Amino acid sequence: REEFMKRRVGFSFLTVVLMAILSILIAHTRSSIPTLDGTLIYHRYSSYEAWDATVWMVDLPTGKQTQVGAQWKGVDSPINAHFSADGQTITFMGSNAGLSEKDWDVFVSRWDGAQWSEPLNLTGPNGARDEDPKFAPNGRTIIYKENGVLATVSKGGGHKKYLTAGQPESSMPFYSPDGKTILFERGGQIYTLKKGATTLMRSGAGRSSYYPIALDNQSFLYTRVQDNDHDAIYKGFFDRRPSIRYFFNSVDWDSSDSYPLAGGGRYLFYVSGNFLIPHGGYNLMVADLKAKKAYDLDELFKGLRSRDLNSDFEELGPAWTDVR
Repeated sequence: REEFMKRRVGFSFLTVVLMAILSILIAHTRSSIPTLDGTLIYHRYSSYEAWDATVWMVDLPTGKQTQVGAQWKGVDSPINAHFSADGQTITFMGSNAGLSEKDWDVFVSRWDGAQWSEPLNLTGPNGARDEDPKFAPNGRTIIYKENGVLATVSKGGGHKKYLTAGQPESSMPFYSPDGKTILFERGGQIYTLKKGATTLMRSGAGRSSYYPIALDNQSFLYTRVQDNDHDAIYKGFFDRRPSIRYFFNSVDWDSSDSYPLAGGGRYLFYVSGNFLIPHGGYNLMVADLKAKKAYDLDELFKGLRSRDLNSDFEELGPAWTDVR
């Protein structure tokens, strides 16, 4: 019995030590996972052609997820939302509800203190493809594409100004933070528009580029289709220096739809087709550029949520604001 008690005490002590080590390892693992601030907005759908998209927000400090506009009646399949500088208004593309033939238009919705207001259609229905809306830094103007022509409109609607009429098709416009330069895609390349002059940006290896997002007044993010058909994310420069390829790109799956957190000096959001993530389709990711680590967005909230943020639908088009 005495020998048995010694063994029992020894076993109990060993158990306590192992549990302590495990707790330290778990705490260390959690401490290495980024703690982010602000709000992330994105959309999900079963497919682009299904017209079943919904928009979602995540409060990044807590992981709380809410559907944006769950009460809306007048718009179908909202996608590609973007915040105004003050975080109080969003613009996005969608179609007026109830149309027999869907018609992409540009909408805005304002936060009323409790929910996002019923959207205002700024551009239609007009029989045109009004797509890719993004706020100007001043928060008053929205730039978008109308049938391949870059245009601007006030967030309250009204007169439209066409910037590239008579020029080759242009799409995916995005302002630099100072509002002086417009990035856009044309013919599979990234261009800038400044004081009426267009300039071709320098791309990395691959076949075509799209989805430019300004980081600051000197650099931008964009997605490049590689020779192996997989997308990769690069950092480009307005002075046409060679682009930088990010560490998280893969030759086996797509990386696209990048968006910076607070200027992108440390963290980037993006979308990955990584088939090792336990969800179908495309999923939201966070890249820690300093630690050179990439995380499935759900890894940030393990133990804090009973339901994953990524799903078997396609999660796409992330955008960020520092406002919660």
